Amino acid sequence: MAKNRNISLLESELYYLISRFLTTGPCRRAAEVLASELEDYQLLPGRLDWLGNEHPRTYEDLVAANRHIAPDHLLRICKQIGPILDKEVPSCVPGVHSLLGSGKQSTLRTAKDCDRVRFNGSSYAALHRGRPPERPFNCKKPPHLVMVHRGRELTGVQRFSSVNPVSNYERMRLHRRILGHLSAVYCIAFDRTGLRIFTGSDDCLVKIWSSFDGRLHSTLRGHSAEITDLAVNYENTLIAAGSCDKTIRVWCLRTCAPVAVLQGHSGSITSLQFSPFAKGSKRFLLSTGTDAMVCFWQWDVNNINFSDRPHKFTERPRPGVQTVCSSFSSGGMFLATGSTDDVIRIYYLGGGSPEKISELHEHTDKVDSIQFCHSGERFVSGSRDGTARIWKLHLRQQWRCILLNMSATLPGVEPLTEEESYFKPKVTMVAWDRHDHTVITAVNNHLLKVWNSYTGQLLHILKGHEAEVFVLEPHPFDPRIILSAGHDGNVFIWDLLRGTNTQHYFNMIEGQGHGAVFDCKFTPDGHRFACTDSHGHLLIFGFGTSKPYEKLPDQVFFHTDYRPLIRDTNGFVLDEQTQQAPHLMPPPFLVDVDGNPHPPRYQRLVPGRENIAAQHLVPQLGYVATSDGEVVEQVISQQTAEHDEVAIRRSTLLDEAIRNLQLQQDRRSHHGTELAPVAEEGPEGQAEAQAPALAAAPSTPRRVSVNDRADVQSPPNVGLRRSGQVEGVRQMHQNAPRSQMATERDLQAWRRRVVVPEVGPSSYRIQEHVRAARGDEEMLLYNAKKRRIIYNRDDSEDEPHTAKRAHGRSDALEFIDLSCEEGEETASSEDHELDGSEMDSSNDEEWNSDSSRQMSSEYSDWTADAGINLQPSTSVSSRKRAKRRLSRGRGG
Repeated sequence: MAKNRNISLLESELYYLISRFLTTGPCRRAAEVLASELEDYQLLPGRLDWLGNEHPRTYEDLVAANRHIAPDHLLRICKQIGPILDKEVPSCVPGVHSLLGSGKQSTLRTAKDCDRVRFNGSSYAALHRGRPPERPFNCKKPPHLVMVHRGRELTGVQRFSSVNPVSNYERMRLHRRILGHLSAVYCIAFDRTGLRIFTGSDDCLVKIWSSFDGRLHSTLRGHSAEITDLAVNYENTLIAAGSCDKTIRVWCLRTCAPVAVLQGHSGSITSLQFSPFAKGSKRFLLSTGTDAMVCFWQWDVNNINFSDRPHKFTERPRPGVQTVCSSFSSGGMFLATGSTDDVIRIYYLGGGSPEKISELHEHTDKVDSIQFCHSGERFVSGSRDGTARIWKLHLRQQWRCILLNMSATLPGVEPLTEEESYFKPKVTMVAWDRHDHTVITAVNNHLLKVWNSYTGQLLHILKGHEAEVFVLEPHPFDPRIILSAGHDGNVFIWDLLRGTNTQHYFNMIEGQGHGAVFDCKFTPDGHRFACTDSHGHLLIFGFGTSKPYEKLPDQVFFHTDYRPLIRDTNGFVLDEQTQQAPHLMPPPFLVDVDGNPHPPRYQRLVPGRENIAAQHLVPQLGYVATSDGEVVEQVISQQTAEHDEVAIRRSTLLDEAIRNLQLQQDRRSHHGTELAPVAEEGPEGQAEAQAPALAAAPSTPRRVSVNDRADVQSPPNVGLRRSGQVEGVRQMHQNAPRSQMATERDLQAWRRRVVVPEVGPSSYRIQEHVRAARGDEEMLLYNAKKRRIIYNRDDSEDEPHTAKRAHGRSDALEFIDLSCEEGEETASSEDHELDGSEMDSSNDEEWNSDSSRQMSSEYSDWTADAGINLQPSTSVSSRKRAKRRLSRGRGG
């Protein structure tokens, strides 16, 4: 080492090689100056004696001692680096080696840097002036069309609205309507890739469909009551379902194996969602229920282990209070919940474990819809008091709001009539557009209202629905488009800029009137959307042709869908007939709503049955037509004559039981009575045959046709069945085949199937990076407000407590108070807060008494806890369906 400067041996050797390289070129004078400076500063490699002591050497001595080093030694080293590096980590341009390259062409690049080439919109604009770039050879996928258009828009070459006009959405058509459930379907969700659709129904089933061709991939069984909400994790590996049976079930999406049964609620689950929060391997699943509990279930992303005991918050200030809706912020640091006690509660996850940080009491009736914006800390809440409020985190950790009054009308519109003035408006659903510029609210007078999210100005009133709307779904990337659907069976696609209807569909079911649309979701790419209705249908809409859906039958059920289950003490289930876990059972076959198997050509639509020959399906089953037209399935394959006689005898008893039940029901309905059928005494086989038909009634509502009063028989195999008719698909567990003649190879292939593919590693890393960045931003914002309290106690004492109720603004970009008249805003201190006298006087007494003391204690607690770690975390807040059940009298 050189004595004068603490440099390494490698650095001193580099200095020497540079000077030797300069001696061979035109810079010989610079080489002489460099050699003299290296000697003066003792930067040349030293000499070691036999005792290990270092001695300085002159430049000539070093040249004489290293005669094997040529003057161009450094140049030859640099030339050899390029080919060696290209073998390990290929560059963007093969054969071109530069010491000055950057990124994928840098000589310091690693395999991680060159894993995949991706550009954002600004890269397209800056590097290519809006033109599609030349793809590097290691970029497997073509440039993303949306990003190319965005690059053109940034450079002024083209605008997104001209590339993709709103009129394009007029080409979205209904691809297929599929009957896949026996009861209303309140929940629908897409996986993160958009390739799979999940539906949760009142028949206790969760089904997985293909969004490309409508195939039924799998049925997730286990719940014993209606499904209330579905949630898919951000890794696209798990799906969670909440139910009225007070449990949450989590399944693996690759194998459909059960992962966890979470039993912590004492009431029905009302909302369920995975948190965007990500810190190491720790993740959270949130659930709320009619027991007024908010539960954070912690789980590990590496080993998929869920904690048995959640982090609970019981928010029941009085009996009967229910928590009905929830929403995460885009970074996952904040959670907002609404409940029937008119209170909004806000929780914070940045401290490592969830903590409640605020309660907002501005609403005067139950808060049953809440939604965070797509970026930032703002959220909107809707209440039955006829108002919606846009909230934002303000100075001193207060949440200020803009008031949106649902009674407001557009300028120049005729005043309300006397009858309309007595109508009390209620907010049924709220939503943001994709860029968070506007807020859309659905009102119980069947109108949709579009508001400016920064000023609270009413922009448009959208008319078209004829019943209440509980579905508002923004387009995943187009801020001009939002979809709405309601109980009137109408599905509208709206242009938010013009306030006009772009596309309309009416869910008319032949012979049964219209079906109320309960839920709707867009795919992540916006090319398709899917809806569910009150009759158990799945409707798939999209661009392009419907040819991939033509092979699919109108009614799609697995013959194992409604088989009885056995439950253990932990809540896990086994199929009662086969004593196997449902995901390990042999491949099922497709049947219609009456339980009749579809022809063999349809059976090949079942994933996992491709290796089962069609001839294995046909001779396996036999069918006997009875006198009343019922088709009874018999097990005749691989059985002796004795077994055949037993099967025929049992099927005959089943025919008699079904015929007796139908005769009793018809006789009683003919006399105008609505008595429940009573099981008559009979043989043992007859009692067993009658039991399922009687047991199915309390668990799931009877499917009744709207044409009962007219005594019109619904067409066979179409939609709902008449009261008194036997639901054939529910009886499949009585006479289903005992074996399906599947080979061991088929069973192994069925077990190794991948039902839902995972998100690509590179795509997931990018998404996780975005979530982490948003989470860090939210945490910095929260800590900044927290430090405001710590270091400005005097300033906070000067502010009246009633300012919590004010709807003010801190600067030109903050919120304005809509309750004040124009020009009456009064600024106080540096925050320009509104005077407390301009606030709602009906709420001042409540705030000045209890709430002020409560907030003061909360602030003191926050100031005591200053150490908060940064957390990485994005979020997509899901729509909650429990409020619709409450509105229709179906709440748990």
